[in-house]
Amino acid sequence: MKRFIVLISLVIVMSGGVYFFKQDAFATEKVYTSLSFMERGGLEKTVPKGITLPELGIQAKSVILLDAGTGHVLYEKNKELALPPASMSKIMTELLVLEAIENQGISWDQAVTPSKYVFTIASIPGLASVSLQQDQTYTVRELFEAMAIHSANDAAIALAETVAGSEKEFVEQMNNRAEQLGLDQTHFVNSSGLNNQDLGAYFSTGGPNDANLMSAQDLARLAQRLLIKYPEILQISAEPTLVFGSQTYKNTNLMLPGIGSSLESSGVDGLKTGFTDEAGYCFIGTVERGDTRLISVVMGTDSMIARFTETEKLYDAAFSLIDT
Repeated sequence: MKRFIVLISLVIVMSGGVYFFKQDAFATEKVYTSLSFMERGGLEKTVPKGITLPELGIQAKSVILLDAGTGHVLYEKNKELALPPASMSKIMTELLVLEAIENQGISWDQAVTPSKYVFTIASIPGLASVSLQQDQTYTVRELFEAMAIHSANDAAIALAETVAGSEKEFVEQMNNRAEQLGLDQTHFVNSSGLNNQDLGAYFSTGGPNDANLMSAQDLARLAQRLLIKYPEILQISAEPTLVFGSQTYKNTNLMLPGIGSSLESSGVDGLKTGFTDEAGYCFIGTVERGDTRLISVVMGTDSMIARFTETEKLYDAAFSLIDT
């Protein structure tokens, strides 16, 4: 078993705290550094409240673009409409995992052995996974990176079970947290964003044909909470590839600089894609150019490419106004 020596210094500032992790020179595990937005310079400039974008004809069922610092909405279309978010649901799973680590309920280096449920989902063709095996153990860190970078459903479920003991109990935590955050058009039935039908005999909440529901506005607010409290998530979501075991997986976000896609966009460093037949192609993105960070959500586009090209329309329009 690999042994890692991690020197940790903790500084608490404002709400949520700020964490600095320093890594021993002989360790091989990545360690992510968390800095507040103000320390990173991300909120030194925010979008004036008077700035709103004209109608852009964004081809999606629901859309929102907001300032990550103030929450000011620059553009919206059906922002309060509850729709299936598919794997964008995983940003709530990410938030609860990070909170559990902060509260010392679990640790980054904790070993996790996949359950039969996790192994079953990992074995279903067509579902995003990292092929977790029941006879192997994985660290929480490995599973988190697989979930955040490759959108691995098996990793998300394994983390849910690690945090709460079962996915059913974890879903209760998801819904409770959504209520606490005022996400009024949100309801979860699982941790991954798959439809319950995909989970087969393992679905635990709701009916067999149910799926998670979220509005674009709720997704943007949740992302804002995640980025302000745990900005280190951007160091993970910005990774163009994931090396997991002997396999290399490409990040599902084709707007990331350096990913080798014609869709690359300057300043994009997150956050989460999603797709199911019911949800269509979705993307919750975040971009920082200069001192301004924006959060975007597009839900229900008709192609994998369109979720990114429609997002780019929002970014181009917004920064053309902000920079004038």
